[in-house]
Amino acid sequence: MNFTLYIAKRYFLSKSKNKAVNYMSVLALLGVVFSSAAMIIVLSGFSGLKNYSLEFLSYASPDLEISAKKGKKFVLDKTIKSVLSGSGLDYVKCISERAVMSINGGKKIVSIKSLDKSFSKRNVDSILYAGSWPKKSEEVVVGWGLAYDLGVSLNNYENPINFFVPVAGKGQAFQARDIYNSRTAVSSGIFNLNEELNNNLVYADFSFGQNLFGMKENEVTSIEIYGDVSESMTESLRKLLGNDFYVKTKLEQNEVLYKMLKTEELAIFLIFSLIIVVALFNMFGALVMVFLEKKDNLKTLSVLGLSKEKTAALFTYHGLFITVFGCLGGLALGFVLLSFQSYFSILELAPNLPYPISFELKNFILTFIVVSIVGAVVSYSVSMVIRKNLTKSLQQ
Repeated sequence: MNFTLYIAKRYFLSKSKNKAVNYMSVLALLGVVFSSAAMIIVLSGFSGLKNYSLEFLSYASPDLEISAKKGKKFVLDKTIKSVLSGSGLDYVKCISERAVMSINGGKKIVSIKSLDKSFSKRNVDSILYAGSWPKKSEEVVVGWGLAYDLGVSLNNYENPINFFVPVAGKGQAFQARDIYNSRTAVSSGIFNLNEELNNNLVYADFSFGQNLFGMKENEVTSIEIYGDVSESMTESLRKLLGNDFYVKTKLEQNEVLYKMLKTEELAIFLIFSLIIVVALFNMFGALVMVFLEKKDNLKTLSVLGLSKEKTAALFTYHGLFITVFGCLGGLALGFVLLSFQSYFSILELAPNLPYPISFELKNFILTFIVVSIVGAVVSYSVSMVIRKNLTKSLQQ
């Protein structure tokens, strides 16, 4: 083993006669441990929340969405059907519009997403909070927040939900039916996705949307494709459908959300990196105190031929020992605490909804790299200060 590294290890492991030096060394080590643990816990918690949000998003957003560039609707003609059939992808016809929902004297503007029967082949039960998916055209599934706010109960045919949508004017209207289309429905189920969708979205059968919004046969607002869609297949569809249609991936449909999550993740990373910098500067003081306490020992080593460069390197190695072992200890502590949360659900976002945790190797590697780099910079800075003042200090 390198002699300088051996001495640095001895300094790191040995107990000083000066209690103040021991306290400072322990505090420096604990600072690295707890800041590393805090960083990995927060990054893993945020990754869990992000994955949780994106998992629910997979139900609300298709893997591919085809919509018209001009106007809100288009006709699903033979040409488009031929392109979709040729791709081998299963597709769902969709009518998505806004309407007024009214029940129990309360009213709210909601988004109605009317989907054809093929949508129910997906694992829709996983998003249901209660009830079942619509089996009839007059049945709908409402969000948990809507059901709570407006007092919607399941399968209540005596107190149905009323939906209204304005009709484009063709002159002066004398009767209510000329002003808006209306339809009634009952809630066969209540879904739970996320707060925004729970408070604003209603799922309905495709024929319900056709009748409410006055859509003609084969008219849709979009085509939704669910499944494993490759990038090459997406590009192929774009070429086949031409310039009249948008073909958007899940990322493109939710670009704002993805950017927001990335920005928040970066902000969290920078904040905790700063905390680590502050924590590791405690090590600066601890290494200086070790230097002052070991002056007699260093004089002896100097007489025996240890150069200024190697003497200064002692404290670089010492700082790296504190950094590496403190970081590994922090990652281990973080892993244990995260495992407790994962298995015992100590923290909850809501009743019966544990705070999600995601164990991702990249977060552990990122934490180790950040702590190691900051620790190396601080250790080297201390060694440079010591080297600059070494001769003068050892003469005192």
